[in-house]
Amino acid sequence: MFLIYRPFGVQTTVQCDSFSSKDSCSGYTIAYHAKQSIYIFYRGSISDSQEGQETNYTLTQPLLPFIGGGKVNGYFLNGFQLLWNAGLKNSFLKLKNKYPTYKVLVAGHSLGAALASITAASLTSLKLVNKDQLLLYTFGQPRVGDKAFADAYPSMVPEAYRIVHHWDIIPHLPPAGFMGYTHHKSEVWYNNNMKKGDPYIICAEEESMKCSNSVLTPTNSDHGEYFGLRNYLGNHECVPGGTF
Repeated sequence: MFLIYRPFGVQTTVQCDSFSSKDSCSGYTIAYHAKQSIYIFYRGSISDSQEGQETNYTLTQPLLPFIGGGKVNGYFLNGFQLLWNAGLKNSFLKLKNKYPTYKVLVAGHSLGAALASITAASLTSLKLVNKDQLLLYTFGQPRVGDKAFADAYPSMVPEAYRIVHHWDIIPHLPPAGFMGYTHHKSEVWYNNNMKKGDPYIICAEEESMKCSNSVLTPTNSDHGEYFGLRNYLGNHECVPGGTF
């Protein structure tokens, strides 16, 4: 575990699983005064090895009870709890206590999206943030919990948006219904290259055939690229789309 104090905020990083010390989860807390907002951002998986561990856990381990209702993936829940207790909680509360009127925005990509989903719901369930102060935006989010969790989510985080790029495969995983896995709403689907001005569809249902569930052959290539920027398994800075 380590904390890095940067000019714009604090980064917390922990080992996510026992398989490898390189399998890490990482989150950032930032105060953005121009928008009167506090941001919590999460990084995605760091390697193919970590993605394999997430998959293995999902296929072999039961979902775990969540404080706000329903059950969630244990790898994601454990990652959140490790980060929260390692310093993310303290860095967030320091900002929240200093700027109590600021909005709170939670976001992340891939594994980071799952961590963001659990974080946002935890903030209101623990009564650390008022629901009307909270926003969730995720990118390429896998399914996080069961139907009961999805049903309870709007009461925990009314302003929640799962942004999906084109045929991104990760939002299709784990498969809907497997061990009860169900997406919480709402989905924002870009069935295109996500260039500036490209149209999108908002599906308020938990699992809508009008959005990305309509894709029969999802691909991995769309997962790493959102809004023209590519981030490859957390190992590289954001670079122009289509490059590594």
